[in-house]
Amino acid sequence: MDALETLALVGEVLSWVGLGIGLPLLLLAMLIRAIEGPWHRIEIAIVEREGSSFARWFAGGDFHERPLKRGESVIPHEGWAPGVVSANDPSRARVGDPPHLRRVVTTLGIVFAGVGVIGLVGSLLPLFL
Repeated sequence: MDALETLALVGEVLSWVGLGIGLPLLLLAMLIRAIEGPWHRIEIAIVEREGSSFARWFAGGDFHERPLKRGESVIPHEGWAPGVVSANDPSRARVGDPPHLRRVVTTLGIVFAGVGVIGLVGSLLPLFL
């Protein structure tokens, strides 16, 4: 087995693994995008009431309110904090940045699919040389 055949074999393995993992991850990222929709930046009012903190915001033509979760430790600036609201469901808001799941899945999908495409090109190299 010469070096070109070895390169083709390694390329084929990389293409199967890379495309086999990368393409489903990219499809999953598209599905998450379709379900979540885009996130829009808003200002969220932080209100103290009955010993608990509540987030209030206006989106989709209506006012919304929910208690702050334990992980949402926020220091409001004059009672306001930056946040994001889902375009598909205005009653769904987060204090701070949007969730990172979609970005992580998209990045992993692109990396694995890129490795798969490079492996595919490497596996087809002996046909042209």
